[in-house]
Amino acid sequence: MPTIETVLHGFSLGTDQGTIGFCSITLIRGAKNILVDAAHIGRRELLLQKLREKGLGPGDIDYLFLTHAHWDHVLNIDLFPNARVLIHPLERDYCKRPKASDWATPSYTTLILESRQLQEVREGEEIDDGVTVLETPGHSRGSMALLVRSGSETVAISGDALPNGYAATTGLPRLIFWDVDQARGSIRKLLDRAQAFYPGHDRPFRLHQGHVAYLEQTSVRVFGWPDPGAGEGAPSVTYAADASRETRVIE
Repeated sequence: MPTIETVLHGFSLGTDQGTIGFCSITLIRGAKNILVDAAHIGRRELLLQKLREKGLGPGDIDYLFLTHAHWDHVLNIDLFPNARVLIHPLERDYCKRPKASDWATPSYTTLILESRQLQEVREGEEIDDGVTVLETPGHSRGSMALLVRSGSETVAISGDALPNGYAATTGLPRLIFWDVDQARGSIRKLLDRAQAFYPGHDRPFRLHQGHVAYLEQTSVRVFGWPDPGAGEGAPSVTYAADASRETRVIE
């Protein structure tokens, strides 16, 4: 039976200076070592550290499963020399000609992808015993998830098709780069097929009577330069709830 381990938690963080894209990274251990998503360069050292703590090096990863090809999920794929990078064919094709308005898929994405050992996968393919591909388009053209049989339940590793607990309760992700109706259908599909969820930008959770019940603790420490310090002209740091949680469609 495959086991599921969190390598890095994802966070849904925004600032008035831009977006902080921290995606979740999940490890499935079975006959193969499967890493789901790879994060971006800013998490590279931490990713390697967390893998070492699990007794793994970059060469121990057999499959790198990309839920989709947005920048915050793919920039570290070059770390894994022996891994086949699993991608949906529609996502691979889209990256060759992304929409001009799609700021999450820079035009150089295809160069990064095509430099690796790519293997296209589709819905229903079992990439390891008890680990099956589920197509979840909408957030991106070729988004996909993994369904993992774990004991008496099915766990979905969902990427940004189901990015956080908020999306599970509202039925839509915050950002849609492809199609609203498909995005809504993909969340319904995930909720119908799984009992626990490892989302793209949040902690693992279950839904209990319509409410999110988180399965793991997390924390994030924010620091940087210039030092907040004191005195006239010192920069300010403000923590605020998100006042604008409606879905944004990137046309």
